[in-house]
Amino acid sequence: MTEWHFWGEKRFADVYENIYIRTFMEDWFKIVKYISNELIDHKEIIDIGCGEGHTTKQILDRIESKYGCDLLEPDKAALANGEAFLFSENDIKNCYVKTLDLFEPKKKYDAAYTIHTNYYWAFNEKGFNKHLDKLMNMIKKDGKVMILTLPEESDHYNVMIKQVYPKFNYSKYMIYYYKQKGFDVKVKRFKMRMYVGDILSTKKIFELKSFYRFIHNTNIYPSDSDAKKFLSKIKKFQHNDCLDFKDDLIIVTNKK
Repeated sequence: MTEWHFWGEKRFADVYENIYIRTFMEDWFKIVKYISNELIDHKEIIDIGCGEGHTTKQILDRIESKYGCDLLEPDKAALANGEAFLFSENDIKNCYVKTLDLFEPKKKYDAAYTIHTNYYWAFNEKGFNKHLDKLMNMIKKDGKVMILTLPEESDHYNVMIKQVYPKFNYSKYMIYYYKQKGFDVKVKRFKMRMYVGDILSTKKIFELKSFYRFIHNTNIYPSDSDAKKFLSKIKKFQHNDCLDFKDDLIIVTNKK
């Protein structure tokens, strides 16, 4: 069984608040609007790994056509939080407390999308490929799969002092995999700035260490020496007090 680590980390608010404090919202909403436009006229949708539903709502609120959306999320508490505010304004159909690995779809979808969840699917390449195949098996013949993930060139990866995620998580791997399988693949690259000026403007290291935990997906604070190595990488790749995480939206369809 595939274990997803992400929501266990959410207990550490000082780690994941980095997403909300540092992200340039104008960059993020360009991505949200693009995905929403891709979902217009797709009646049966599934959000895979919806978490607490914040991104789900941002996307669904901007779909200018009728739809019904299923939610798939392995963390029961996170899904319950999402349900609490999604049902009032959005057309949510079924909610499944399962991993993608264990999910058994009851129907085919017009569109399946997932936002930064691929890092937690599998620990090995074989298991990862199984998930990629499963996504395509979940959609109708004229349906689409959308995966938002980081490219290898992302500053998220550039500033790491040690590799956390296997390279099969990079967008390049997924793009090549689907093309080799004979699918049509479209890729849209987005800018995704993260502010680090606060870290660069002080000699104090609490925020630096918190950001380290976020980048390396860990609840363990780094040593002072590792924090200094991390800071040197931030200084190397920052531009105008920002890192560019970049985002690749991979859109996969069956060949016509």
